[in-house]
Amino acid sequence: MEGSNQSPHFGDQDGAIPPVDDDSARSPISHFLRIAAVVAVPLILLLLGALQVRQSDYAQELRSRVTQAYESRARLERFLSLHQDLETGQRGYIVTGQPEFLEPYYGARKRVGPELSALKSGFANERAFANLLPELAALSHRKIDFTERTVRLRQQGRTRAAIQLVAGGEGKHLMDRMRMLLARMDAIERSRLQNAAAAADKSRSLTQGMTFGLEALLLLLLGGAAWAIYRSVNATRRAVGRLRDLSARQQAIFEEAMDGMITNDPDGRIESLNRAAAQMWGYEPDELLGRNLGFLIEGTPSEAEVKLFLDKVANNVGKRANRPIEFIARRSDGSNFTADIATSAVPLGDGLHFIGVIRDITDRKRVERMKTEFVSTVSHELRTPLTSIAGSLGLLSVGAAGPLPERAQKLIRIAHSNSERLVRLINDILDLEKIESGKMTFHTKPVSLRPLVEQAIQSNLAFADGYGVKLTLADEGGDPVAIGDGDRLTQVVTNLLSNAAKFSPNGSEVLTSIQPGETNHRISIRDQGPGISKEFQARLFSKFAQEDASDTREKGGTGLGLSIVKQIVEGLGGTVSFESELGKGTVFHVDLPAAAALERSNRRQILICQEDKIAAAEMEAALHKAGFGCDVAPSCSEMRRLTADKTYAAIILDLALPGEESIGLIRDLRADPRYASVPILVASAEGSNNEVSQTIAVVDWLHKPISAEKLVKGVRMAIPADHLPHILHVEDDLDVLRVVAAAFEGRAHLDSVTDLDEAKAALKERRYDLVILDLALPGGSGLELLPVMHRDDGKPIPAVIFSAQDEDPELARRVEALLTKSRASLDDLVQTVETLIAMYMKKSDKE
Repeated sequence: MEGSNQSPHFGDQDGAIPPVDDDSARSPISHFLRIAAVVAVPLILLLLGALQVRQSDYAQELRSRVTQAYESRARLERFLSLHQDLETGQRGYIVTGQPEFLEPYYGARKRVGPELSALKSGFANERAFANLLPELAALSHRKIDFTERTVRLRQQGRTRAAIQLVAGGEGKHLMDRMRMLLARMDAIERSRLQNAAAAADKSRSLTQGMTFGLEALLLLLLGGAAWAIYRSVNATRRAVGRLRDLSARQQAIFEEAMDGMITNDPDGRIESLNRAAAQMWGYEPDELLGRNLGFLIEGTPSEAEVKLFLDKVANNVGKRANRPIEFIARRSDGSNFTADIATSAVPLGDGLHFIGVIRDITDRKRVERMKTEFVSTVSHELRTPLTSIAGSLGLLSVGAAGPLPERAQKLIRIAHSNSERLVRLINDILDLEKIESGKMTFHTKPVSLRPLVEQAIQSNLAFADGYGVKLTLADEGGDPVAIGDGDRLTQVVTNLLSNAAKFSPNGSEVLTSIQPGETNHRISIRDQGPGISKEFQARLFSKFAQEDASDTREKGGTGLGLSIVKQIVEGLGGTVSFESELGKGTVFHVDLPAAAALERSNRRQILICQEDKIAAAEMEAALHKAGFGCDVAPSCSEMRRLTADKTYAAIILDLALPGEESIGLIRDLRADPRYASVPILVASAEGSNNEVSQTIAVVDWLHKPISAEKLVKGVRMAIPADHLPHILHVEDDLDVLRVVAAAFEGRAHLDSVTDLDEAKAALKERRYDLVILDLALPGGSGLELLPVMHRDDGKPIPAVIFSAQDEDPELARRVEALLTKSRASLDDLVQTVETLIAMYMKKSDKE
């Protein structure tokens, strides 16, 4: 194809279709040849008929029968030979005990089964063998079982028993019976062969007559064949003409296509290109023929790299379509442009060739930048004033600017409702754009689901009231903790609640429930609406999906909500599903990865023994905020019950606890080895009592009223430091180190280091329960520590990224939690760390 700019040819080497000389068909020589062929063909057929008579004795059924009989008898001999090998190996091993005799034994044992299957397959349709084959199989199994027993006896050292078993004659009897059976089958096969030969002789004379008859018939058919050939020649001429026209049209399409097209050989050398491709790169077509495809790409990839790419394309032939690949192309003047190429492999006679369709996407990239800028403008310049408008209208609607006339209030409510609708629409479009462009990041951390769902329901109560729908949350389910983004999960639940409310009848109820699980927790939202038709279910999560166009006008919305829900949930590693029945309603399920519940290990659980419910609640709230789990015992009997079930890290005791004398109760408790050294803090309005302190080993007296700060400080000082987890904090900012250290004071042993070398040294010296890691560190990235962060048992140490860098979804999958400093508070960090430590402690206890 050198020296020309042609489209790829899928015929002969030069792609040309040879012209047909119509005059040659009417020349005297051609006419003579046709007559000679018509005369010669019957004579040749007569000769072939005579040869057929002579060869019919060997070429027909007899040949097949002989071959079949030979193969069948060979199978029978092999089958018998294998059992003889079994017997020989068996006896040799029994007599000598040498394992070498077992080699032919095990070889024959392995081949008996396939040979038996081959016999059954060969005689499957033969009635004469229908009763013999099962008997042969049974004898074979018995023989194998017999040899196995004798060999096993010899292997167990019971040689005499094995010899006696052989001498008993059972094996010989089986072999004799098998030989008789195989001889009978062989005789049947010989008889069949003789019958086949007789039948062949009988058919020979018949074949002779038929052959001459067919030859006469062929003479009659030749005339029709000649006419058919004539018509075929004419049809071929017309087909060649159509093919020539088709080739011209394809060439025109190739040349006039707006997209560039390049064909190349298996090594990546350009064979042809169209005008659009030449203009795209600014070359004349002849300048590129024979060059490697990498010549057109910025950076000029090597021929080996181009061939590797083409090999990948070739491997996908017949599997899946190759997606366009974006690349930077280099023009003849040295300038660059962005393009994409879709490459396909074309199998030809001399191997695979390739055709690439190239499109200049510079304009598309410019439009994408404009779209991004527009989205940014909408985000910053449109959403903010709309929020203000909606807020102002909301204030006016509730009388913040004074009473309004009834007509004005109605107009204000309409404007407020539609401004909120517009804000939701803009937010949905912006969220969808972020998801599709891969720019939406998730701040994943342990999230307590019940407070989140309660807050979402509370926020949507007014919206649901507008439709006359009641929102409720089922009591069961507890408060499981999932790994997720609290804000995005709130958005998911809000979307599902608003959808359920919109499509529920007036006076109905939307029930939300939480079901904890081992690996996933589920949020279910059930409505009593009309249900979803089966036809619409397949596209329920599609963008702008509305089952009925009237839904948009009557209910409002854009059809984006469920699409966004699905994208967010899947981005958090969860799944969303639904169940629906027409006329009965729909339930949506959101399944999220489970984290450990917000519970502390027993070493961090505090027992508050306090009759005053208000005081107990205040203590519980202060300790819970400080990272402790709490149980409350309002009486001595409840205290006995709780301490019998679990061990607490500390006890806060009101000496006036009702039910029995508290000091006697503590004496009994101290007798339990679990509580012999558990610190007890007395909460009392009276002064400290040395006698009481010595009697029940009080570590501190907390004088009422007790401030939250004093309570937390007293508990932290009372709990032995050995019970606190060890955490390594890697951070180069000293102020951040100090602040984080202060946040974890009394909660954990925190070692702070500022660079990678110090961190590696600390990891070698001490066993840590968790590492808080910054990414940007002196000398490298904090990610370099991940490969060396492992416990003594080889399992990785949990890692929490606490960095100023934006979240990376790929990075988030490599660590337990990822928090951004500008978005996450210290409370978020502390809660995340303590939850993860509790989760891993619980997992370690199970292991």
